[in-house]
Amino acid sequence: MKKFIYRISTFAFILLVCCVEPYDIQSITTDNAMVVEGFISSDLKQHQVTISRTSQINDEKFIAETGAKVTIKDQNGTTFQLSEEKPGIYLTNPIAGVVGNLYTLNFTTKNGRQYTSTEAELKNTPPIKDIYATFSPDLSIGEGSGGIQIFLDAEDPTKQTQYYRWEFKETYEIKTPFPSTFEWLGGSNVVFRDVPVDRCWGSDSAKSILIHSTLGLDESKVTAQLIQSIPGYSPNMRIRYSILIRQFALSKDAYLFWKALKDINESQGTLYDRQPGTVRGNISSLVDDELVLGYFDAGVISEKRAFFTPDSFRGTTYKTPQFLTSCNNFIPVQVRVSGIAAYYAKNGQGLVISEATGTGDPTLYLLPKYCCDCTNLGTNIKPSFWP
Repeated sequence: MKKFIYRISTFAFILLVCCVEPYDIQSITTDNAMVVEGFISSDLKQHQVTISRTSQINDEKFIAETGAKVTIKDQNGTTFQLSEEKPGIYLTNPIAGVVGNLYTLNFTTKNGRQYTSTEAELKNTPPIKDIYATFSPDLSIGEGSGGIQIFLDAEDPTKQTQYYRWEFKETYEIKTPFPSTFEWLGGSNVVFRDVPVDRCWGSDSAKSILIHSTLGLDESKVTAQLIQSIPGYSPNMRIRYSILIRQFALSKDAYLFWKALKDINESQGTLYDRQPGTVRGNISSLVDDELVLGYFDAGVISEKRAFFTPDSFRGTTYKTPQFLTSCNNFIPVQVRVSGIAAYYAKNGQGLVISEATGTGDPTLYLLPKYCCDCTNLGTNIKPSFWP
């Protein structure tokens, strides 16, 4: 589940009217409010519930709610105990949720306060039909050079799904123009690298809320749903790019929650703008009317992965972006092996060894790390799904 981010602030009331009906948005100070995230799917795995507290504005510190007793219970009375794997992170044993079952989250904090969620039906989710990308030279994303947009199509022939949500994770290959084949181990000890650092894989995930409703349509069909936009000059598409999209079928209440949260996020502006309200989820205190943020849900997760390369846009005006032109213009700093320790002590290790020539006391050629070593941009461990 994508993490909710809540900060403290005294909000003025705003009424959001969605295409279905209004959602409960309240003017409440969210100082030290409880935040709960949980999801159970039909996958056989450990399912996670995260319990934390809100932090100060502009402070993304994770404040874990530790020591809670957490359970998930179905409508038949079967109860699944969760254990605290890390502070605030609670996991079930490996289990698989059942389509059609109703699940309720319950937990008691270490100070004895009790909380529960409404029942969440584990809904079936139709498959993603297709993922495709287009390039448009007229699309304004960033600083010109056009843009790439990634879309998907989906359809539920049973017409049971009217509300959809998506998450994605993108992965892209990185190659540095001047591989660093040597590394400094201290003193005058310069050796060949055991593991190459010129080929890496970076990744990122969805930052926005992606939802759609087919309510009122004759078919439960999603066509050309925009998932991601990438500037045409982005190096992410320079070699090979992959996107893994996860699709969720939502209940009406879950859709209204995400819709209200999306509207609030998109309405944020300057400090002088009207501030939005707080979106309550489906979790509440059994003791009083304490504000609890977040949502507990259940469902089948439908996944599909697609790959794209510059050739995917052949026939358009798309031009493969360069890595970093500054690397080609940088004049290497030359240092003898005997002087490398003194150089780093004086100048820091912003430059790395690209290559070495000579014998005895070889000359080292130093370039900026980003031109030679991509491990600061991603991992040099090849993903298992990469071709």
